[in-house]
Amino acid sequence: MMNQREALQVYLYKLVHGGQRGLLASVLLGVLRVMSLIYGWGVQFKLSLYRWGILKRHKLPCKVISLGNITVGGTGKTPTAQRLAAFIRDMGYRVVILNRGYRAGWKGQVGVVSDGAKIYMTVDEAGDEAYLLAKSLPGVPVIIGRNRAITGEYAVRNLNAQVIIMDDAYQHWQVERDLDIVLVDTLNIFGNNFLLPRGTLREPLTNLERAHAFLLTKVDQSTSITRDAIKRTLTQYNDQALIVESTHTPQCFIEIEEWYKGVRPETVPLEAIKNCSVLPFSAIGNPSSFEQTITDLGGKVVNAVRYPDHHDYTMAEMQFIMQKAVDNNVWALITTDKDAVKIPSEFIHSERPLPVYVLSIEVRFHDGYEELMELIKEGPKKKQE
Repeated sequence: MMNQREALQVYLYKLVHGGQRGLLASVLLGVLRVMSLIYGWGVQFKLSLYRWGILKRHKLPCKVISLGNITVGGTGKTPTAQRLAAFIRDMGYRVVILNRGYRAGWKGQVGVVSDGAKIYMTVDEAGDEAYLLAKSLPGVPVIIGRNRAITGEYAVRNLNAQVIIMDDAYQHWQVERDLDIVLVDTLNIFGNNFLLPRGTLREPLTNLERAHAFLLTKVDQSTSITRDAIKRTLTQYNDQALIVESTHTPQCFIEIEEWYKGVRPETVPLEAIKNCSVLPFSAIGNPSSFEQTITDLGGKVVNAVRYPDHHDYTMAEMQFIMQKAVDNNVWALITTDKDAVKIPSEFIHSERPLPVYVLSIEVRFHDGYEELMELIKEGPKKKQE
C-alpha cells in the first residue's frame, strides 16, 4: 500500500501529464502554473546571486565532477555514477562520491556510508541510492549530507579525495565544479516542458548553457529521430557542450539472496528468460524502461507492479507481489538493484515458491566516450604510492 505522500505524488504526476480531467483538475493546474512561475523566478534570482558574486561558491582542493539533470525523476544517475567512479578508481585516483542522502534516516552534516573498505550504514540510514553506491563500489567511499561544501571538505581532509563525484548536483550551486555532466533520458526527455510543480523541469531549458557535457541515456531504447530532436534542442541552448550517448546494458540475473552476498554471486544468463512469463516489480523513476528491457531480452511481462520512486517495501507488500506472481504462474519475479536494497531481509531469506532475480545493469558509453574520458582525466593527480 502507498502512504499518503506517495499517493499524492502519483496523483500530481498524473495531473501534470494530463491523466486527470474535470473542474478540480483544471483549477489545480491553474494553481500549479502560478506556483511554477514563482518557482522559476526564485531559481533564476538565486542563480543570479551566485553569478554576481553576492552568494559565494566554495572551491574544493581537488577535481570536482557533477552529475545531475534538469528534470525530476530517473535518468540513470546512480548507475552512471557507479561507472564513472569505477573508471576513475581503476585509473589510480582516490575518488569519493558525495550524495545528499535522499530520504535517509540519518540526520547530520557528514554521514560516512562507506570508507571504501567497510559499509557503516544500513539502507534505511543512508537512503537507497547512497547505500547501493556503497555496496557496488568497493574502494570508493560514499558520503551523505545536504551541504556538499562540508562533505567535500571532509572527503579531502579525512579520505584523501583527489576526485569528487557530486551525485545529483546540477542545482547545487554552492560548490564550484570542474565538469558539469547533465544526463538526459531519451525516453522521457524534458517531461512536459513546464517547471515544477506544474511540470518536471527543475530549471528552464535555457540553463542548459552551464553544462560541459550532455549524456544521453538509454539510447538503445529510443529512435534515431528522437535522439536527433534531443540533440537539436541541446545545441540550441548550448552548442559548446560535448554530447555523449550511453546505454543501460543488461549483464545477467542474480537471485536476490545471492545478490546480497556480494562476493562473486552465482549468476543466471540473460538467455534464461526467453519465452518465459515473468512479473517485474519496481519503485524507480522510469519503470517502463526497466520493463522494456525485460521484453527486449525475450521475457513475457505479466502484471508488472509499480510503486512510486524510492518506495520502501514492507513484508506484506512482498508477500502480495509473490502471491500475484504465483497466481499468474510466472517463471520468476524480476526487480532492479535499486529495489533490491529496500526489500526486507526477512523476505529475502525466507522460503519462497518462486525465485526473485535482480537484473544486473551496466552503463556503457558510446559516441563521444573518448572525449568524455579526456575531460575526466584532466586535472587530478595520481595518488602517491
